[in-house]
Amino acid sequence: MAYVALYRQWRPQDFENLVGQNHISSTLKNAILAGKIAHAYLFSGPRGTGKTSTAKILAKSLNCVNGPTPEPCNVCANCERINNGTSMDVLEIDAASNRGIDEIRELRETVKFAPVDGRYKVYIIDEVHMLTTEAFNALLKTLEEPPVHVVFILATTEAHKIPATIHSRCQRYDFRRIGPREIEQRLADVAQHGGLSVAPDALKLIASHADGGLRDALSILDQCTTMDDELITADKVRQLLGLIGHEWVWRITEALAERDFRIVLLALNELIILGKDVRQVLLELALYMRSIMLFKAAPAIDSIELYGDDREVLAKHSDKFAHEELVQMIKILNEGANEARWTPEPRITAEMTLLSVCRRSVGSDIDDLLARVVALEAKLSGIPVDQPVPQVVRLVEPVNPMPRPASAVVMPLRSVAVESPDLQAQTITKQTQEETMADNSQISGDIKKIWDDVLKELVASGKRSVHACVSQGNLISLDDKQATVQFAAAFPKERTEKEDYRGIIEKVLAQFCGKTVQLCCILGTVAVTSKHKSTVSSKPKPASNNLLPEGAEHPAVRQALDMFGGKVTKNKEYKGE
Repeated sequence: MAYVALYRQWRPQDFENLVGQNHISSTLKNAILAGKIAHAYLFSGPRGTGKTSTAKILAKSLNCVNGPTPEPCNVCANCERINNGTSMDVLEIDAASNRGIDEIRELRETVKFAPVDGRYKVYIIDEVHMLTTEAFNALLKTLEEPPVHVVFILATTEAHKIPATIHSRCQRYDFRRIGPREIEQRLADVAQHGGLSVAPDALKLIASHADGGLRDALSILDQCTTMDDELITADKVRQLLGLIGHEWVWRITEALAERDFRIVLLALNELIILGKDVRQVLLELALYMRSIMLFKAAPAIDSIELYGDDREVLAKHSDKFAHEELVQMIKILNEGANEARWTPEPRITAEMTLLSVCRRSVGSDIDDLLARVVALEAKLSGIPVDQPVPQVVRLVEPVNPMPRPASAVVMPLRSVAVESPDLQAQTITKQTQEETMADNSQISGDIKKIWDDVLKELVASGKRSVHACVSQGNLISLDDKQATVQFAAAFPKERTEKEDYRGIIEKVLAQFCGKTVQLCCILGTVAVTSKHKSTVSSKPKPASNNLLPEGAEHPAVRQALDMFGGKVTKNKEYKGE
């Protein structure tokens, strides 16, 4: 007798043995019990998830001698014919080979004939998305109003290619990818009943590599049984599938963490000598970086399959990478793997990709851009990046000021040192400015020293983007609960208040204060002198050194100049004709 592949031997014969599709099997069984049998079904989902098997089970349920029943007997003549593929009432059509309008016209002519042995004539059209537009149009009317004894079951892996007119005439069932644990359990049952010696870690590796398809998993197991009659181990499975193995991945990961170009290139060269596919190397590294990222985000997670799934190794490697690094590395590895698929020299692409991973930047793109903007602003103001930027903003009066007493003091128009394009002019009163000056004058040497230590620690720990933003502020008060930092510009204040920067600064402050304090950011105007005291600049002089016209020194004129700016000109006398 000819050998039958495992996936054909272990094809499910009833709804109870349908693995990983309980939502579909229970719905179909209830529909059969209630007598609500639709005239057309659409089964969609990835390959190897049981679409065709479910279609045959449904056909047996409808045509079984005891049927319609949700539990076909599989021993009657009708069930045996369907299992053997010899039933005259169940027709399997491959749409990839019969995709034209002529085949569909022939199908329309045969649906009118009554069943030969069973109650229903079942048409199973596999890969139905391969039909041409004309074939779909020819099928529409028959699919909508078939004879009472006809049931259509359409199966496809690409449901988005099915016309909406076909969708609306069918009951759709979406098959999901089968979980690794369910596949592993099914493989264990097959190995036990077939007398196969398979190590548990080998079953786990096959299940994870099957990508949710039980048929693929059974095919891999079937291929492994031909290697030898001894125990099937994970190493043999890796050798068969061309995988590089966890040890190699961990070795390269260690080198990437240390940015050791030499070890990375040597490891890649050894893998190539061993006959490994360089694209597979990049893909497995990307999978492992994804596992580290998920473990770092939620160490207690156990419902998601992780590459390697060695918690101790994952914990060790997760401490060596920041989240931003892992995201950047995964992007680089995936791009390299895609490029290696088409390049004539995949080795060069792999080497370039791994070297790019070694030369990765620590900060995210946004942080790098922020650091560049802050550095540019500081450069334009003539102040080194490592020093705080003088916090001077423009003070103006409201456009329509309220009437004020004659004794009120008008704020002078101040110059701008560094100003963001989106920063609006801020209006404050003399009383607010005096309060800010008084607060700044009370800053003790201890607070200044703590702030300087915080800025130095940010630079030493590699948080240069944070330092470039925070250094534009001054620590003006510190108590048991709160640390207040004053900014002149809105942009660095708002960026510092965000959760990532705030958490970093509060953590560093706790190191030097010995207690946990909450960061509070405020906007204010301070002109910093060498003695760290707040001073108010004198009233600005007129833009021109020329003598002012007569009357320009009048208090009302001076107040108008301070409020609205401009210049005073002498009005020429009007001479009428």
